[in-house]
Amino acid sequence: MINYFKNVAQEMKNVTWLTGEQTSKETITVITVSIIFALFLGGVDWLLQQGFNFLLAK
Repeated sequence: MINYFKNVAQEMKNVTWLTGEQTSKETITVITVSIIFALFLGGVDWLLQQGFNFLLAK
């Protein structure tokens, strides 16, 4: 078990971490894409609901 944690510590030294600026840009990108995707799905849901309501009203 101790050997495992030594290996983990060694591997963590090899990790290339993002800078603060890169992290901010990636975070903004993820939030923007999430909002766009949510609006798209909401629009599709609304259109389908309107279509079903129209068909059921007849």
